[in-house]
Amino acid sequence: MFRQPGIVGKPRAPLDPVADLKVRLARESTQHGRALWYRRGSARLRGVPIARHPDVVKIRSCVRAWWAEHGLESCPTAVGKRIAVVLIEQPMIEHKLAGIVLLQDLLGTSLRSSDLAAFARLFAAGHLADVTVVDWFITKVLVTLLDRLQGRRDVVRGLVAWRNAESMWQRRAACLAFLELAPHGDAALAGLAEQILTVCATVVWSPERFDQTAVGIVLRELSRAAPDVVEAFFRRHALLMSKECARHAVAKYPAEQRATLLAHHKRATSLRIA
Repeated sequence: MFRQPGIVGKPRAPLDPVADLKVRLARESTQHGRALWYRRGSARLRGVPIARHPDVVKIRSCVRAWWAEHGLESCPTAVGKRIAVVLIEQPMIEHKLAGIVLLQDLLGTSLRSSDLAAFARLFAAGHLADVTVVDWFITKVLVTLLDRLQGRRDVVRGLVAWRNAESMWQRRAACLAFLELAPHGDAALAGLAEQILTVCATVVWSPERFDQTAVGIVLRELSRAAPDVVEAFFRRHALLMSKECARHAVAKYPAEQRATLLAHHKRATSLRIA
């Protein structure tokens, strides 16, 4: 099924495609890239260079070439998805990012709500537990999954259920998956604002910073479409919000209203401390 790239003449035994991709990624590693990721606290990265732009340029080009040379486009999408999951299960961060690139770039149109179960298992097993990797997974895979109008309600329903996950990272994903849809509110899907607030109402109880910032950021985006609804939520749950969460949540309000809401948050949290 697979062929070894660049071979002219006598054939050789087919390569394990995952092993081959690991070799290709290792060849792209540089000391500069490794140092960059170490400074960001991701100590298990080999060092593939990554630009400031959201695209992981080297990994993306490597994955695309590998995909084409192994003829993987002719395989059932289930095979590609399984390879992507195996890559995300690897300990090295660039392998995980390669799996994420694969899901978005080459399998994005085939993502379905039924894939959420496999993704949930990755969180539960600790394979998605680094802020850089998790946020890439959210913006490149979950946002892509929600971008399709067909089946969107089923995806939303599945993501809302993630609010009760044991994994902080999965709860963060349940919030931030809605980043692109939240500014459109119910225009993107009837009842979407209520669903987003259902997630936030659970996750805001967590004191974990990455949960708190996720709640604040998605509330900020939802406030573009439903400012009154978000303000009511903010006032009701201010006691539970960190200062960082509160500042994110009110960032898009006019200055005077923002100051009023932050004053309300300060009073609520001061009462909690007393």
